[in-house]
Amino acid sequence: MRKVAYFLLIVVFAGCALVTFTLVRAINNAQNTVAPVGDFVRELVIPATPAVVPDPVTIVREVQDLARLETASYSFEKVLRAEREQDLLWGVFGESMLFVAHGEVVAGVDLDKMQEEDVQVVDPDTVMVNLPEAEIFYVVLDNQDSYVADRDTGLLTRADPQLETIVRRRADDELRRAAEESDLLQRANENATDYMRDFLQSLGFEEVIFTDAPPPEQTPYEQEVPKGYQVTPVAP
Repeated sequence: MRKVAYFLLIVVFAGCALVTFTLVRAINNAQNTVAPVGDFVRELVIPATPAVVPDPVTIVREVQDLARLETASYSFEKVLRAEREQDLLWGVFGESMLFVAHGEVVAGVDLDKMQEEDVQVVDPDTVMVNLPEAEIFYVVLDNQDSYVADRDTGLLTRADPQLETIVRRRADDELRRAAEESDLLQRANENATDYMRDFLQSLGFEEVIFTDAPPPEQTPYEQEVPKGYQVTPVAP
C-alpha cells in the first residue's frame, strides 16, 4: 500500500506541473497577441508634441540668477599730485607728493534689475529682451604697481603719514572718472548683449531682439493640436 501511495503522489505532482506549464504558456501567448493592440490604442491617445515656449517668468528668474554680469574691465594709470601749505612762507611748512595710481575698473550689467515685462516671448523661435544699462561695479587699486614717484617736505615740517592714504582714496575716484570718460560702459553693454544672445539661443530661441525699453506685451503663443491627437498636461 505504501508503494501505491508514493506512486499516486508522484502522479499528482506531475499533473500539477503540467497544468502550471500550460497556463504560463497560454498567458505569454495572450500577452504577445494583446501587445500590438495596446500599442495601437496608445498611438491614438498619445499626447502631441507641441512646440515648447519657455515661460518668460522662468527666463527672468534664470537671468536674475546670473546676478551681476561682469562684461568688461579696463586697466588705468592716473598721476595725482597732492600739496598742502605750499603758499605759506615759501613752503617751509608745506609738503607735496606725486603719486602714480594703477588700477582696474570692472563694469557690467546688473541682471537682478530685470523685471518680468523685460522679456517677452513672441513665438517658439523669437524673444524680445530689454537689458539694464551697463554700470561700473567696482574699482580695484593695484597696490603693487601704484607708487609714490616724488615727495618733498618743507624745511620746518615732517612728512604727514596720512597724506598717502588720502591720495590713495582719491585715486579710486579718479580711476572711476577716467573709466566713465572712456568707452568702457559702451563695451560692457555690447558684451552683455552678445552674452545674453548666446544664453537665450542655448534655450532654443533662434532670434533674440533687444529693445531700449520694455518690449510690448505679446499674446501667448498657442500651437494648433493635430486632428486625432490630444495634449495631456504634465504636472509640475
